[in-house]
This record gives sequence, structure tokens and C-alpha cells, in this order.
Amino acid sequence: MRWLLLSAFGLVFLAARPLAAQAPVVLTGRVSKPTADSIHLRWHAQPLDYKEQTISTRLSPKGDFQLQIPVTAPVLAELSYGDAETSVFLEPGDALQLKFKGEELNASLKFQSADGNAHKSAANANNYLTESENKFANNEGFQVLPENIELYEAPFISFLDYRRMQQLKEYKSAGGPEAFTPTFAAFAEAEVNYLYANDRLTYPDLREQVVSTGSRLQLTPGFYDFTRDPAIVPGPENAPTSPEAQEFMLNYVHYQVRADGKPLSDPGYYPACYQLAAHTFKGAMRPIILGRVLLETFRFGHYDHATAMLADYAATAQAPPAWLALLRRDLEAHKEMAIGTPAPPLPLRTAEGDSVRLAVYRGRLVYVMFWDSRLPLSQRELPYLKEVVKQFAGKPIVFVSAAFDEGANKKLPAGTATAPSVEPAVVPAKARPKVRQSYDIETLPSFVLIAEDGTVLDPNPKRLSSRALLDDLKAAFGKAAAYRAVRLPKP
Repeated sequence: MRWLLLSAFGLVFLAARPLAAQAPVVLTGRVSKPTADSIHLRWHAQPLDYKEQTISTRLSPKGDFQLQIPVTAPVLAELSYGDAETSVFLEPGDALQLKFKGEELNASLKFQSADGNAHKSAANANNYLTESENKFANNEGFQVLPENIELYEAPFISFLDYRRMQQLKEYKSAGGPEAFTPTFAAFAEAEVNYLYANDRLTYPDLREQVVSTGSRLQLTPGFYDFTRDPAIVPGPENAPTSPEAQEFMLNYVHYQVRADGKPLSDPGYYPACYQLAAHTFKGAMRPIILGRVLLETFRFGHYDHATAMLADYAATAQAPPAWLALLRRDLEAHKEMAIGTPAPPLPLRTAEGDSVRLAVYRGRLVYVMFWDSRLPLSQRELPYLKEVVKQFAGKPIVFVSAAFDEGANKKLPAGTATAPSVEPAVVPAKARPKVRQSYDIETLPSFVLIAEDGTVLDPNPKRLSSRALLDDLKAAFGKAAAYRAVRLPKP
């Protein structure tokens, strides 16, 4: 099992290829001693797309099957049978026969060309991929997690070196590049090299998350020198078919931007990621990594930044129209609670029965707590409200207690309801379904931070009980203006 860090999503994205080769892939085969009546294949039709395409077929009474897959570019797909699954590498026009025992997909799967030697290279590729997956991906001893992450720097690097050596040995024993198509050879070599690079790059952060050492591991001065190797960054032009290469490139962008002094909380973080990727990568890798930075920006960044970056992408990335259309749909889908967009309407009613709208708080930060006093999780947050409010006495901020039950605000901590910076209020019963939908509230309590200009500043701020909330709120004053001041890429 592969463990990835810092990625927006752990999907396999492959590079686009000219549309000249459009012949579908045909997989035929037989399952001996069947344990299920259907076989399935899942893949992503284009980079940047979350949605998988699936083709399924039922086995004949003898266990025979045929799958026809309409791929237009090399793709790493998942073949599944029962509870087992394995990776297969497909190129347009491949025709392969495969067989396996029903209860032993991974251990018994074998490929051969379906047309003499015409597809021998493709069969070799998938036999190598199956064997390599069994030896390395399915072997915890060769994985970073759960145990190897506990190693200190020198033994961890030794582990990575040994694993890479064994993987390259396996590659050569399978025939090396001469046994495969050029596309698969480039893919296989990049998978080995970028697995090493990605695990080394993410080691410090992952180890800090997993291992309770009390302090961050001190690394030797040359630990990150490998990122300066042009064979790694920007890397070979034929690397885009490797998901490990793509994952590393995205992680590298995040690492380098942070190393350049921009933390994730910096208003210019995602524009900096985009600009670094635009200047670093060439060829087929460029629109993939830029697109993945955009997808992250749509979810976690500022809407104005995302819009400007997408305009630049349309003008300069040379991405296929389908990729651009997908990105535009994704931006629109995440628009409602995006940072920098106007906060959705929030009808409130005070204890006195007066109606209140968010507009009355314009000029102040607004920290909203949606809660219900009948729920234990909501009750646990209440004792912290008084202390947080005290820390910001006299500051231009208001804490809105947006309750989902009528008597909730009578249960606020003593003295809190009358504090100048607290607004005890109730979301009217008729408005609650709409408020839940527009503020994307799945559970209570839920929180949102609104900027002085009425735009969303943080759709998921820390809870009242979090010690880090105080620092985040102190840094939030005037931050909306800081977002607008960031220099954006020009289309």
C-alpha cells in the first residue's frame, strides 16, 4: 500500500497523448475455480478527474470473460475480482489474454499476447508489474509505514537505497527497457526513482506526524540536495505516465514554497505554488501539476486567486479542452463557500425576537459557531467561549452563537451572553435546512470565520477549544485585504 502526503487527492493521473492511436484495449481471459461471477476494471479517463470510469463483465459458465476498454492514452488501471485488485498498465490498441485462480488474483495472474507476439511487450509489462507489486507494494517491509518511518535519517536513507536497488534489480531481471514498450519503460523507471524521491521528501513531515519524539527531527545539511538534481526536478520529459513522479512534483512544489518562507497560512501561498510550478515544469508534466495546484486552490485558496490562475492556465498551459472544462466546473462547484466569496445569507433571531443579518457586522471579523445545546459535542465547546471572548475584548470582532435549538443561548457561560462582542442568536427553524446546505454543515458544532468585508475568510476555522484558535484569530484581522494585495499570474 502506498502512503502519500500533501497531495490534494491520491488518484493516478496520466499524461495526455496525441489522439492518433485510439484503438481500444481488449482483455480476454479465464478465471479458474471462480469465486465471484463478475470482473471489473476502473480507470481515470483524463488527468485531474476524480471520477473513475468502470467496465464490468460477467464470467461465462466456464469462467471466460472479455473487457473492451476505450482508452486514448496510456493508463494505469485497477483490475478487481471479488475482494482482490491489482494494477494493469494499458496502452491504446493492446490485446492481452490473462488467467488467474479465482481465490488468488495477485499470486496467480499471468498475461500473454492475444495475437502471436504482436503484444508481447505489453504482456511483459504487466507480468513485471504484477510481480513487482507482489514483492514491493504488498510487502510492509518495503513500505515507509508503519515501521520504517521510525528510523532515524541515516538508516532511513539506507532503507530507501536498498529498496531502490532491489526494484531496479527486479526491473533488469524482467528484461529491462528492451522487453517493454518505450512508454512503459519510462513509466517503470520513473516509478522506482520517484518513489524514492517522494518518500525521502515527505519523510520529515510524515515522521513528525506519526512518531512521538517531542521535537522535529534535526536533518543533516545535505538532506534535500537530491531535489537539485535536474534528473529529479524538472525530471525527464517522459515522466508524466508515472503517478509517483506526479505525486513527487506536487509535493516538491509545496516543499519549495514553504522553504522559500511562505507558510500555508500566507495569503500568497497558492499563487506562489502556481508560479513555481509554471516556471519549473515543461512539456506534458506542466499542465498536470498546474492543474493539480488549481484543484487545491479551488478547495483551500482564495476565489479571486483561483479565478486569475485558471485564466492563466487557459492561456498558457496548452491543456486539452476537456481538462480546462473540468477545471472550470470544479471551480464553480466550490464557489459557494470559497475564501473570498460573499458569505451566504444567515438569517438570525435574537433573544428579543429581532431579526439580524450578517451585514450589521460589516467592519468586524465574525466568528460563527453553529451549535445545538442538546448535543454533547456542542456542550463541550461552551466552556471555552468565555475565555476566547476575553482575549479579544475591545477588538473589532464579534462571536455569533448561531443556535439550532430555541433555548440554547440560555446555556451560554455566565456573563457571556451580555458581552459586547457576543451575539446570542437562533437560526429560525424554517431557515435551518437552507443554512445547513449553504454553509455545508454536516455535524454540529460547526464554525466559519467571515472577514470584515463580509466575505468568507475561513470555511473551517479551529474550534473554540483549540489553543491555536487565538493565534489564528489574531492573524485574521485585515487578512482579506492582504489576499487582494497579492500579485497574481497574468493571463
